[in-house]
Amino acid sequence: MMKIKDVLLRIGYARNKAHLSARELSLKMGMSSQYVAKLEGGNITLSVKKLLDILRICDFNEEKFFYENLHEYDTDHELFTLIKNLPMEKKRHLIEFLKK
Repeated sequence: MMKIKDVLLRIGYARNKAHLSARELSLKMGMSSQYVAKLEGGNITLSVKKLLDILRICDFNEEKFFYENLHEYDTDHELFTLIKNLPMEKKRHLIEFLKK
C-alpha cells in the first residue's frame, strides 16, 4: 500500500517529467502559486480530485502513477502488451519455456 509520502514524491516526479515548476502547475490548476509546493511539502491535504487534476495536467498515466515500481512500469507494460497479443499457442509455449 502506498503511503502519502510516496504519493507526494510521485507528484513531484510527474511534475518534473512534465517540465513544470511547482508554481506553473499550481497556476495551471487555478490555485495559488504556492499550492503545489505546500502540497508536496505535506502541508496541504490532497483530495482525489486534485490528484487527478495534477495527473491530467502533467499528462501522466494514472495506472503508472500507482504502479508498485514506477520505474519498471514501461517495461512491464510493454511485456504485458506483447504477451497479450500473442496467439494462444505461443502463449502456452512461452509459459512452458519460462517454467524451465
